[in-house]
Amino acid sequence: MRFAKLHWPHSLGTRLLATYVAGILVCIGLIVVVSAAKLLLSGDTLNEGISTHARLIARQLQFDATGRPSGLNEPELPTWLYSGMGKETSVRVLDATGNVVMPAGQSTSALLEEGKAFAPREHTFDAVSDGLPVRAATHYVDHAGHRWYVQVAVSRRLIELMDRSVGLPALGQGILVACLASVLVFAVAMYFTLGRMLRPLRVASESAARITPRTLGARLSVQGLPSEMLPLIEAFNRALDRLQSGYMAQQDFLAAAAHELKTPLSLIRGQVELGGDSDAAFDRGALIRDVDQMARHVSQLLHLAEATELCNYDVGQVGAAALVDEVGDYLGRLAARREVHLDLRVAPDVVSWQADRGALFTLLKNLLENAIQHSPSHGVVRLRADARRISVCDEGAGIPAGDLPMIFDRFWRGAGRRDEGAGLGLAICREIALAHGWRLTAHAASPGTDFVLAFAP
Repeated sequence: MRFAKLHWPHSLGTRLLATYVAGILVCIGLIVVVSAAKLLLSGDTLNEGISTHARLIARQLQFDATGRPSGLNEPELPTWLYSGMGKETSVRVLDATGNVVMPAGQSTSALLEEGKAFAPREHTFDAVSDGLPVRAATHYVDHAGHRWYVQVAVSRRLIELMDRSVGLPALGQGILVACLASVLVFAVAMYFTLGRMLRPLRVASESAARITPRTLGARLSVQGLPSEMLPLIEAFNRALDRLQSGYMAQQDFLAAAAHELKTPLSLIRGQVELGGDSDAAFDRGALIRDVDQMARHVSQLLHLAEATELCNYDVGQVGAAALVDEVGDYLGRLAARREVHLDLRVAPDVVSWQADRGALFTLLKNLLENAIQHSPSHGVVRLRADARRISVCDEGAGIPAGDLPMIFDRFWRGAGRRDEGAGLGLAICREIALAHGWRLTAHAASPGTDFVLAFAP
């Protein structure tokens, strides 16, 4: 028959509880042993001991030719224990009527319970022998058709003396040994249990110490860990995921930023080199445009760096209508130059939004600026805002369906892009939305593209 394999519980609390219960059970077992040892010195155990001696003497009785008890088998029984201790111990043999037929000691009468006659039966009782309180036991033996009774008595003061001089010290030593053994057993059990439980945690710690920027793809194993430790290790692994993602984004950001800044710098250098020593050879307008483009790229890079740091946000109540009007005024000249009309409307019941004012201003500015740049002349850019969402829609040619998943990526620019930006405006918008817990999406419209910013519930 095959038995199922028992699995050690994964919970740290369960393991500690199991170890504690096991230790307590061992302690209880030791206490039971000590208590049993104590009982051997008193109470029913003492009565059983006196009765046992009575039975032993009954088996060692010797009888004469007439069938009467005549003595004890000396080699088999140490009779000096009863004859050499005076009144402290005594043995006597009685007939069926209670008359003593073989005295052993000074008393020649039957031992009787106080106020009672001789009882022809086996039992243990308290009596008085030669003026001393004793503990007595009666046992019968049948021989040649007659029944004889053996009585054994031990003085109470001898029992108390043995208890004080031998029983109590032995009991104290037993309790001390039991306590020391309990502590030792519990300590050993806890040592091995904790060692077994913490071994996977030590392995995880060593694995975490080996993770470097070159090995960010490594993750800590959760195999064998207590269930209480799993949330910590899983949270650490998720933190590594975020760190790896941020590290890779940083590398991509630096590479793309270097590439984007390299082009205007190369153009400026070319203008300077072609100009030689003559000021007339300079195309100052082109040079200024290149410098402006590079300044725009640097500004957007700074905005993106700020948007990705949550510590830069100061969230509070932002007046909805005032903020939208401010963004409209800021982009008014760009819209007029592009011959695009701005239609900005905020629902009358919307008083304010919970957001960082500067970040929300940048988000709306980038969305509207992107819509203006992609709208045809005499087109309309519409902004509709309420308590739950903000929508910005243009009347341009729209974004191909295959490009929609990529428009929020950093430095991404579509094939039909008309402006000279670095491709960071929508990426900045996404970072701001993520920092606030909002959702920014883009949908194809007829015509143009509709950007929707959905606020958190």
